[in-house]
Amino acid sequence: MRKIWRNVYNWGDPEKPIDKTIEHHINHFKHLLGIDGDRHDLPLNANAQQEVKLDKKSKLTRAALKDLMRFVGSDNVKVDDFSRARHSFGKYYADILKMRMGKVAHPPDAVVCPRTEEDLIKVINYCNTKRIAVVPWGAGSSVTRALEADKGGIALDLSVHLKDVLSLNAEDSTVTVEAGILGPDLEQYLNERGYTCGHFPQSFEFSTVGGWVAARGAGQASTGYGRIEDLLVGLRIVTPAGVISCGNYPAASVGGDIRHFVLGSEGTLGAISRVTLRVRKYNAANSILKSYMFKSFEQAVAAMRDMMQSQVYPPHFFRISDPEETEIGLGMKGKDKGITGALLNMLGFKKGGRSLMYAIFEGDPRQCKLGERVLGKFVRRHGGLSLGSYATRKWLEQRYSSAYMRDPMMDAGIRIDTLETSVHYSRLVELWQAVRAYIKSDGQTLCLTHISHTYETGANLYFIFASPMLLKDELNQFEKFHRGIVETFIAHGGTLSHHHGVGRLVSPLLTKQHSPATLEAWRAVKKALDPKGIMNPGALIF
Repeated sequence: MRKIWRNVYNWGDPEKPIDKTIEHHINHFKHLLGIDGDRHDLPLNANAQQEVKLDKKSKLTRAALKDLMRFVGSDNVKVDDFSRARHSFGKYYADILKMRMGKVAHPPDAVVCPRTEEDLIKVINYCNTKRIAVVPWGAGSSVTRALEADKGGIALDLSVHLKDVLSLNAEDSTVTVEAGILGPDLEQYLNERGYTCGHFPQSFEFSTVGGWVAARGAGQASTGYGRIEDLLVGLRIVTPAGVISCGNYPAASVGGDIRHFVLGSEGTLGAISRVTLRVRKYNAANSILKSYMFKSFEQAVAAMRDMMQSQVYPPHFFRISDPEETEIGLGMKGKDKGITGALLNMLGFKKGGRSLMYAIFEGDPRQCKLGERVLGKFVRRHGGLSLGSYATRKWLEQRYSSAYMRDPMMDAGIRIDTLETSVHYSRLVELWQAVRAYIKSDGQTLCLTHISHTYETGANLYFIFASPMLLKDELNQFEKFHRGIVETFIAHGGTLSHHHGVGRLVSPLLTKQHSPATLEAWRAVKKALDPKGIMNPGALIF
C-alpha cells in the first residue's frame, strides 16, 4: 500500500475501484444539491497523492520503544508517519476533513500490535508503570472521535494478530474469538458450519468483535438477533488493575454484572482480548424478503409498532425509509418515473409522503411464514401496499458498498455525515419532525431518515444529511451544526446515541443524559480499574 494521505482517510479497501452505480448515485446527489461540475474552490484534495508527513515526531524514548519491541517483536512496533496517521482518527466527517487538510494534532507516538493476550498484558502493565497513554484499536471505523491520542502514547492495534476463532461450541450455541477478528471472517467461519452471528453493522467489513462490544453497537438485523449486549455471553479484558474474565454462563444472579460497564466503555477501562458470543443456526434459503409502501411515514411507523407489540416474532431486519429517503432512493433507481411512479401515484402513494418498509424474516420456515402473515395484516390495516421482495433485495446488494460513497462525495464538495438516536414511539414522530426542521434550516440540505432498529417500546432514528461544503470555515460551521442536531435529540426525548457510542464527540452532553450519581459511579469504576488514567484518556467522561 502506498503511504499517501488518500490511503489514510479513505473508507475500506483503498484498492477498491468506485463502480458505476456509486458514480451514478453521486451524480444524483450533485443534481439534487445544485452542484454543477467539479468544485475546484475547495482545497480538500490537494494532499491525496502526497506522501504522509506529520509535524509531530514520536515522543517515546528509545528505551521505551526498545522495551515495547521486546514485548511484541520489533516488527510490531511502528513509528513511521503513515502508521501513526492511520491510527490518529476514526471515520467521523470532521476527522476526514482534518486529514484532507493535513491537520493531525494528536497522533499516537507509536502503533503497537500485540501477538497474544500475554503480549497485551505486558504492554498495558508497562504503560501503566511508565504512565504512557494507551488507545485500544480495532479497525478504526469509529465515528465518535473515540480514537484520538490526546495524550500521545500508543495506539494498541488488536486487529493485526488477535483475530482467531478459538472455539465453536455447537451444544451451547456459542463461539469464542479473539477481539481483533473482523466481521466477515467470523461470519464466513460460522456460515460454513451452519451458523450466523447475526450482527451486521454497516461497518461490518471493517470493524472488529472487540469494537462492537466496546462501542455497544447494534447490527442491521438487531430487531431479530439483538444488539451486541444481547449476543454477548462472556469476555476477557486486560486492564491496568489486572485481567477481568466475566460472564460465560447462560444467566446468573451473583451481584452486579461488570460486562455492562465494559459494554460501551470505548477503551477507557482496558483492552478487550477475547469475546464469547451466542450464535444461531442459519439457512439462507429459509429467509423471506418483503417490502411495502405506505402513504405516510406515520402509517409505516404505526404498522411497525403493531408488529413489534404483537408477541409474534418480528422480522430480523426491519426498516423504514422516511419520505425524503424514499424519494431519493426511487430517484436513483429511476423508479420515481414511468410506470412505477405513475402506478404509485394513481393508488394514492403520493410523492413527498410515501414511505418504504423493508423486512427480512430468518430462522424456522414456519416462524418466517407466520411473521410474514401477521406483518401483512398490519400493513393492510395501515393502508400499506406489498411490493414483493425487489426493494429489499436491492437494498441488501448495496448495504456495505454504500459506505464507499462518502470519499468521492467529499471530492465533489459534498458534506455528508450521519447521526442517530433512539426514542419512545410516543415521541418518535415529534423528534423526527424537529430534527428535520433543524437540518433543513441550514439551507440547501438533504435529510434522509430511516428506522433500522426497533423495539416494543420505541425505535431508533438514523439521520443522513448532505449539503454543499462551505468555501470558508467548513470545519467549525459543521461542528456547530452537528452539535445542534444532538441537542435537538435531547430536547425531544432522544438519546445522545443509539449505537455509535460517545467517544469525545458528545461526551460534554453526558450530564444531560445521566444523573450526577450515575457519572460518579462510572468514575469510581474507572479509578478502580485504571487508577493512573492511561486508558484512552479524554474519551467519555475521563
